[in-house]
Amino acid sequence: MTRVAIVTGGTRGIGRGITEAFLRDGVSVAAVYAVDRGAASALERESASAQGELLTIQADAGNAADVTRIVDETVAKWGRVDYLINNAAISLFAFLDEMTEEFLDEMIRVNFKGPVLMTQAVLPHMMRQRFGRIVNASSISGHYADVGQVAYGGTKAAIEMMTKLAAAELGPYGITVNAYAPGIIETDMTREMIAERGDLQVRQIPLGGFGKPEDVAGLVVFLCSDAGRYITGEIIGVDGGMLRAQNPSRAVDRAST
Repeated sequence: MTRVAIVTGGTRGIGRGITEAFLRDGVSVAAVYAVDRGAASALERESASAQGELLTIQADAGNAADVTRIVDETVAKWGRVDYLINNAAISLFAFLDEMTEEFLDEMIRVNFKGPVLMTQAVLPHMMRQRFGRIVNASSISGHYADVGQVAYGGTKAAIEMMTKLAAAELGPYGITVNAYAPGIIETDMTREMIAERGDLQVRQIPLGGFGKPEDVAGLVVFLCSDAGRYITGEIIGVDGGMLRAQNPSRAVDRAST
């Protein structure tokens, strides 16, 4: 039986890495994207020879009507949904006194409401199957306070609580729910930040470098596999050890001499 996955934000950055990893494993993937048709077309071309089948869907995963359409199109094509990867998110910086109501609403809509709506939409299929894997995107900012990230950090903290509660509610149906919490992963989203202050940030990472999308993808594939069947309600960091201890740069400096 071929497994079927939905990956929101699945054509760029971390989401693309997850989509490609699933396709290599023979999983059929509905990769959802918001606006960048060019990235979706590139993924279609480059995945043409993959073992799994790819469907790209342009939709807003924070809009209820679009969420219904995403799931309906996936089920119409393959007849089932086994994995949901709630990867789509936006990361915008603003100090508390600078945030407008519109800014806050958009962060909540995309980063929290969207994953909740997507989860609700796949549940009838997963509950009927008595099987499902849901993996949410958190962030190190969801549990380590990052100045200027009230909205982003708040939505990611909400995702972590949702993950734990959903795991408890859905476990009896054979559905696991986990989350990955990336540190600094080299994508379009982090390119500007790395250019501005990457030399300082990297000194806080014991493994001495930034992550790649495939580092996150490997974890997601594992959590969705039979090997991950007894793991649920977990928030798993993919951050090279960042912020696990204070002043890791001391060890970095010592190891270099």
